[in-house]
Amino acid sequence: MAKARSVSITIILIIAVIIILGGGGWYVYNQQTYVTSSDASVQGTIVTLSAPADGVLVNWHAPVGALVNKGAVIGRVNGLGVNTDFVAPITGTIIQNNAVDQEVVVPGEPVGYMVNLNDLQIVANVQETEINNVAIGKTVNISIDAYPNTTFTGTVTQIGSSSAVITNGVPDTNLNSNFNKQVQRVPVYISIQGTEGKNLVPGMNAEVQIDR
Repeated sequence: MAKARSVSITIILIIAVIIILGGGGWYVYNQQTYVTSSDASVQGTIVTLSAPADGVLVNWHAPVGALVNKGAVIGRVNGLGVNTDFVAPITGTIIQNNAVDQEVVVPGEPVGYMVNLNDLQIVANVQETEINNVAIGKTVNISIDAYPNTTFTGTVTQIGSSSAVITNGVPDTNLNSNFNKQVQRVPVYISIQGTEGKNLVPGMNAEVQIDR
């Protein structure tokens, strides 16, 4: 009985060691093969729908999710003796609509937003200590939180010239004697080679593995 118990304990210990070594080996492999970042997101160029004139907005048709061609008339502004067509500035999808029919608008007033969902990219913030291991043209494995069972492929297209702190408008300036050094992050821009049939939209969280 005692011998059987001893054998069982030994087997459990061996399995535990194998799991630990296997996990450690996989971690080392990833560290040596990829530069990783979980501080990443899907981004696109968001274009504002701005009122073209002063007057009353009529025939407004810009539902969220609608695909609109550049130059398409999505409404009209009736002013004092002048009617102005409200046209889409780009070919893209309406992602926000803040206006209703018969609303009074003024020139340049934002009444909605649209984006070209066929021209999205990933922006990943990479630690400055790793940025020398990132190069334009490198292949990237992309995981998007909304689609955990799908892996997307991308390519590094641009490496930011400043840290994320500077880019966000908060330069790291500390003029007192208690200097607190922090590892900064540099934005890396990644094209997405295919959506894998998924609906990607700006703002989705992502993780990336960039080939070293």
